Amino acid sequence: FPFPPARAMGNVPCQAWGAFGDCSPDGEVGCAAERQAEDSLRDSWRDAAPGSAGSAASASSSKGCPRSVSLDGGGLSTAASSSAIGCGVGSTASASTGFPQRGKAHEPVDTLMRDLEQSVARVLGRYRAALSHPRADAESAQRAAELMARLHSALRRNALNKRNTWQGDEAELAFWSSLTGGQKRFRTLHDVVRQVQVETRIVKRWRTRCSQIPVSLPHRQVALDVDTWEAVDVFRVEEECHQPLTQVFMAIWAQRGLDALCRADRAAVLKWVHALEAAYRENPYHNRRHAADVTLTACYLWARLSEQQHMRGYCTEVDLLALAVAAAAHDVAHPGVNNEFLVKTQSALALQYNDRSVLEHFHAATAFALMKEADVPVLEHNLVNPPAEALKVRVVDMILATDMARHREIVDDMAAEVRKRSNSQDIDKLVLEQHIVHMADIGHPLRPVAIHQQWSALVRDEFLAQGDREKELGLHPGPLFDRDKTPTLAKSQLGFLNFVVLPTWKPLCQVLGAAAQPLERCFRANADAWEEEAKREDAEAQELQKICATPCRSRRSTTEF
Repeated sequence: FPFPPARAMGNVPCQAWGAFGDCSPDGEVGCAAERQAEDSLRDSWRDAAPGSAGSAASASSSKGCPRSVSLDGGGLSTAASSSAIGCGVGSTASASTGFPQRGKAHEPVDTLMRDLEQSVARVLGRYRAALSHPRADAESAQRAAELMARLHSALRRNALNKRNTWQGDEAELAFWSSLTGGQKRFRTLHDVVRQVQVETRIVKRWRTRCSQIPVSLPHRQVALDVDTWEAVDVFRVEEECHQPLTQVFMAIWAQRGLDALCRADRAAVLKWVHALEAAYRENPYHNRRHAADVTLTACYLWARLSEQQHMRGYCTEVDLLALAVAAAAHDVAHPGVNNEFLVKTQSALALQYNDRSVLEHFHAATAFALMKEADVPVLEHNLVNPPAEALKVRVVDMILATDMARHREIVDDMAAEVRKRSNSQDIDKLVLEQHIVHMADIGHPLRPVAIHQQWSALVRDEFLAQGDREKELGLHPGPLFDRDKTPTLAKSQLGFLNFVVLPTWKPLCQVLGAAAQPLERCFRANADAWEEEAKREDAEAQELQKICATPCRSRRSTTEF
């Protein structure tokens, strides 16, 4: 054997080997065939000791090159190596012992890896034999298993941090780094080409509009109190400046001191927010006003959480940065129809995203394409951790969490976290932030009554407009989208509040504690208002039925013919 496995693997195999050294009657694990194979390998190395090509060839022909022995399931294979250790070019041997001189700078790395492969195979073979031996010690086996698990973790860390071997100039390397985020996200060249095509189409779609967007703040800056729940009305902000999303986002940016955190300066961030707001379409509901309201709600919830005594130190400004970007971008370029419509009509977006969270994937891709087009690294910050790539993943996940098809999953995950964590700071932050954005997306029932009823009327208008389009295409719209079948606004909103909003709000309300009271009051007021409206509608319907049921009396004509 080229060298003892204990020396090849370091402390871990040495301890694992020693743990079972006295399991067999003769004091060694293994069989005669194993020892014979090891002696054969050692002889082949000694024959090749002079290091000459002739002696190496002689050893290879007489003894045979050793096979590269691997384990099933370990990503390796069992095959004869034509350039086995000690037989191939580039290997070096000691004249006295015939063993390769390890630790030499000139020794090929692949040779060391082949040595390591064979050593691992032999150690694991003896480990299995020891486990099956009737005299095996369970405690020693457990220690050996823990050591091998530690080795496995070390190898995984090495694989995650392996050196980039791409050969190209700096510009080419920078392009691939920006495309892949510094990570190997694509398995084939086809995947890379497809991603480039997708991003190119998105960028081209909005390039004309983005180029016309001013890069300065509007002349009239609206003062917004983002820390008071009922202080900001996005409809009024829209009337005053026609830029509700920009006003809300930049107010949060300034009040939370994100200038000191983010590497992009304020003017650059403003440029991206303007581009983002311009990309929102003039839909009745999914528009820039909705984006501003969701951003305001999500950041308000984050701020109230960070102020709670039991949540001190849990929420950081980096979390707010990712949350604000996700909330602002969560519905960008929304076409005014839902995923089901896009799937049923086999739209290009549905085909592109394989009918799965179609709009949500599109919103995320559009937001980051605009960020790239504007050359604004919004997620780049001055802290060591987390890296910007990790924040981007979190932003995308938060946007995907707004898919109503995942509503039950999002709510159940959050409820389970709250239920099983006695300490609120043990709640999975990724689950919490996704739940916050989802709650903000459907959270207009937490607003004051007049604002909530305005949102309710707008969402109904957008739903009915989609139903009209479906009828024109010969499709059958759902009950909430069909003008002829839809329930009254009061009844539909009561169902929305009781079956969608309330289950989503409960676990978050529990975590917020006393800070949830202003939102809870608004929710109860809205529920009471819709109940009163529903009762009034029922009373009017009953009165109408009575009128219709009453026989109509009319004078009969007495004219004789």
